Amino acid sequence: MDDSLREALDAGRAYYAKKEFKRAEAYLQQLIDAEVAYADVYNMMGVVKHHDGAFSKAKAHFEKALELNPAYTEASLNLAVTYNDMGLYQEAKELYLNALTSSESHDGKLEAFVAGKLANMYADIAMVYCTAGVFEEGIQEYRRALQLRPTFVDLRLRLA
Repeated sequence: MDDSLREALDAGRAYYAKKEFKRAEAYLQQLIDAEVAYADVYNMMGVVKHHDGAFSKAKAHFEKALELNPAYTEASLNLAVTYNDMGLYQEAKELYLNALTSSESHDGKLEAFVAGKLANMYADIAMVYCTAGVFEEGIQEYRRALQLRPTFVDLRLRLA
């Protein structure tokens, strides 16, 4: 990912976190136009579109997020809410129950949603270390993140 896309990703995530959806949308759209295959980008854009009342567009973005990461519980739940808002009650119920069932903890391990959130938090800490020039600590935090979610391609790219 080039620097301009990395900046768009950082800005989009930052504005999204502050619930400044209109500002986040422009940056997220840049990433989508560049075909960046990050499930969280599509999930965030889905939330933006849902917030605007564009349920069909939100649905498409949530579905793309789930195509990229079928275990993305947050995107599943967002899609279930969108289905419900579109009057697709049976689909919403099935998706919701499936998301809850697939995210349950087994054998004392973290459930997928929690592990994903923690992995992203470790990645955020790693980015702070790297920005401060403390690369060894940053690398350790990225490795922690990848221990939790080894399939997160964006974490692998950041570590590289």
